[in-house]
Amino acid sequence: MRHLVLALAAAVCSAAFLPSAAAAKRYDIPATMGDQLTALVEQTPVGVMLPQSLPFDYSGRLYASTEVTEGAWFVSLAGAKDCRGANACTLGTLSGVQGGERNNRIRVRLADGKNGWYRPLSCGGSCAPPSIEFVRNKVLYGIQAKVFQRGKGAKRILTDAANSALAAGLR
Repeated sequence: MRHLVLALAAAVCSAAFLPSAAAAKRYDIPATMGDQLTALVEQTPVGVMLPQSLPFDYSGRLYASTEVTEGAWFVSLAGAKDCRGANACTLGTLSGVQGGERNNRIRVRLADGKNGWYRPLSCGGSCAPPSIEFVRNKVLYGIQAKVFQRGKGAKRILTDAANSALAAGLR
């Protein structure tokens, strides 16, 4: 009985972060980041490229947090304030890594005629949302997001997001 109560409590606590097409909402990424975007650009020598927007399996408030390391920057997009790491509240991540090596294997053609690489939703001990990577000026850019579509729909959404980042250029 105790295990059933714990399992039910865990399900209820994470329900706000589970995929639901009805709950999908498109978020303006630069607006969500606000002053953090300016600070990020000022703190890193690595070019910052972000998609203009992303649709998530979530309809609440979106929170952004940033991290800068030597040769890299990271943005975490979450459904809860101070959410860090691979957590149920993490909805997506954006990154730029100078000299980074790609992990994704499925080649996609981006709007500028160059290649990007896609990875669909993958599950093992836990699930990793779909992601796309592309390299420009020796910087590996990554977009990973819990988007509201699956399969080819997720691939199209993330390809569009990469194209949006490329169109916006360096911030």
